[in-house]
Amino acid sequence: MKRLLELFGLASGHGDSAGGHASRAFNDWHVVVGARLPHGAVAVLVGAAALALVLSAVTVIRARRRHGAPVLLLRAAALGASLAVALQPTLELRQIVRVPNRVAVLVDASRSMDVRPPDGGPSRAERAAKLLDGPSSERAAWERDGHRVDIYTFGEGLVPSTVDALRATPTADATRMGEALAELGARYAGHDLGAVVLISDGIDTGRIGKGPIDDQTRAAIAGLAAPIHTVSVGESALRDLSVAAVVADEFAFVRTPVTIEAVVRQNGLPHRQIDVTLTRDGRPMATRAIVLNDASSEERISFDWLPDHPGTFVFQIATPVLRGEALASNNAQMFTVKVIRDRVRVLHVCGRPSWDERFMRAMLRRDPNVDLVSFFILRTETDEQPWNRNEMSLIPFPTYEIFEDQLHSFDLVIFQNFNYAPYGVEPYLSGMREYVEQGGAFAMIGGDLSFGAGGYAQTPLQEILPVDMPRADGSASSASMTGDTFKPRLTAEGRGHPITSLLLDPRDNEARWGKLPALEGLNQTIRLRPGAVPLLVHPTLRIEGGKPAPVLAVAEPGKGRTLALLTDTAWHWGIVAAGDGDDGRAFQQFWENAIRWLVRDPALTLLHIDLDRTEYRRHQAPSVRVRTVHPDYTPARGVAVTLSLTTADAAGTGGASPLVTTASAETPLRRQDIVTDAQGESQVDIGALPPGAYHLTGRATLDGRAVVEDKTFVVRAEGKELEDIISRDDVLRAIAEAGGGTYRHASLDGVTIRTPREVRVGNQREVQFWSHPVLLAVVLALLAGEWLLRRRAGYT
Repeated sequence: MKRLLELFGLASGHGDSAGGHASRAFNDWHVVVGARLPHGAVAVLVGAAALALVLSAVTVIRARRRHGAPVLLLRAAALGASLAVALQPTLELRQIVRVPNRVAVLVDASRSMDVRPPDGGPSRAERAAKLLDGPSSERAAWERDGHRVDIYTFGEGLVPSTVDALRATPTADATRMGEALAELGARYAGHDLGAVVLISDGIDTGRIGKGPIDDQTRAAIAGLAAPIHTVSVGESALRDLSVAAVVADEFAFVRTPVTIEAVVRQNGLPHRQIDVTLTRDGRPMATRAIVLNDASSEERISFDWLPDHPGTFVFQIATPVLRGEALASNNAQMFTVKVIRDRVRVLHVCGRPSWDERFMRAMLRRDPNVDLVSFFILRTETDEQPWNRNEMSLIPFPTYEIFEDQLHSFDLVIFQNFNYAPYGVEPYLSGMREYVEQGGAFAMIGGDLSFGAGGYAQTPLQEILPVDMPRADGSASSASMTGDTFKPRLTAEGRGHPITSLLLDPRDNEARWGKLPALEGLNQTIRLRPGAVPLLVHPTLRIEGGKPAPVLAVAEPGKGRTLALLTDTAWHWGIVAAGDGDDGRAFQQFWENAIRWLVRDPALTLLHIDLDRTEYRRHQAPSVRVRTVHPDYTPARGVAVTLSLTTADAAGTGGASPLVTTASAETPLRRQDIVTDAQGESQVDIGALPPGAYHLTGRATLDGRAVVEDKTFVVRAEGKELEDIISRDDVLRAIAEAGGGTYRHASLDGVTIRTPREVRVGNQREVQFWSHPVLLAVVLALLAGEWLLRRRAGYT
């Protein structure tokens, strides 16, 4: 054909182009006959030529003359040449380009790919990278065959990658194979995809899970229109024990039972008993024993817990790390539970009936937010008893039940003019000190049976109260109470403290206190204890150092709070004030403020630290919003706030971040000073943190008041990705079957790739042979030769 094209001057200079990734171009041709004539005319011409040839053959056979065969052949050639001219044959020359198709290789980059076999050999990720590395790999062979190989990693999403990048340690916290295939389909829409190769351990945390394949994933596989081959790099045998899941409510209520459940999963560790431990804030709470059955099993256990005070608590459920386990980091799960109050539970103990006690108890009983348990002493063992003890309806004072069994169920304990000695309370006072230091609240109200007069100077309560008291030794210097009448005066601290804020405006608030009725009697004190804050003081009496004698003082020992009101006539702020023309609400408002402050009511804080969540994944940076408000809850702009980050167990340090990292475990791990904007807000990014429990503390001064806010959060060591690290070959087999491909274990041998489709590109040329002079000369020569030979042979 090339010689013929050269004869007609139509030879083409195009040829195949080389190169593994280049498009392969080549020439193609074909002849089109009768394109310019109607189909009926073509049929008539062909039929006429055939009939003429048949008649000629019959004539030659009957004549039986010499040269019959050559004559017939020349006549046939002449008829053929004439027919060719009549049918106007055309030669079409086309340039065809064969476009290389693509092979998409998807490599799992989730954390489960970092698991190594029991013998300590290469990890799953390292074995996957080796399949694609080097000139002798199947990937290199595909490229030599003209395919374009695109490499991606996938975990939470699909990311373009390279062979060199596959050597990095996998860090993705999820494996979503179905989602990755759907995203791949969107990327290759309109492209010629020859094959998809998916290399993984089969552990899916997305919509496929443990299978079967969902309809959405099947639709994504069908949309790829290419065979999907799956390659497993998992191990045939693996030993692992994990806390696979924890089921616990995010919120709980004080004094409401909570059930915490956990799922413990094992593989290859049968026929043994292990202990599962629940810890809270680093302290063991409970242990449950479970038996591991079969080669692979799953056990569910539960723990019961009764929260006794509000707060955010850090829990951990853990199993021991057994010998030969493939992964130790999934043997524990850490989580938080935030406990909130539905009502404030108050224990009120009063030494004897009084007007102060009556107003106090009535106020507490009317408050719908208070769950009150009240005891007041009507008689003692030394009182005269003119009647039979058995006929009395009074119950004995339940000392053990209150101060041992139920103490931690109370949010606030109030001793009102109560002396402990006659009722066997002394052995429990050290427990009350611990209760406060661990976060409880305690208030002592004055009277002739309270403070120093009640003998508290020699007890553990002296260590948590805001004042040092004189010993009750009967001397003149230890007189229990003064008998004077006085109007207490607000201190500088009291002007802005939430307890003494009867009105929002500081000036109006101070004027309100000045108009309240006078009080009678004050329990004597020696000094304020370190860290104590006086809110109300006596106008004339002095204590050690010449300082005004406190009437109302507060302190924050340990994690708790205490209040000392050194008088038993605060009820004057109620009914007496009402008789003087006041609204009579100062007494109630004062105690409502006091209770809310003592139990750390969040509504009272002027500094708010809001986290976007309380639990974070690895490498997930906590985002913090800081808000500051004035006592009237309007935004406080330009407030300097210091943020300090510490570990909940006061051990370890964090990684690099925009905050300052310190080397000492005794100082904050990270610290940053910020200033709130015009809206009283500031946004802070703490940066990624290693797994663990953390406290974030904010400190600021607002309207002369020092405020502190604390938040607790957890960075979880593991997630769903490592709950079960046993490879799932059945999932990979199902994907290969749905995609029309094959499943292989740790090998790419024999992976088939669809042949590239051919695409017509460039110009198309038409060569009309029938009008060429050479063809016309051939026709005439054949006709003339046939006529001469026929004449010589004697044919007419």
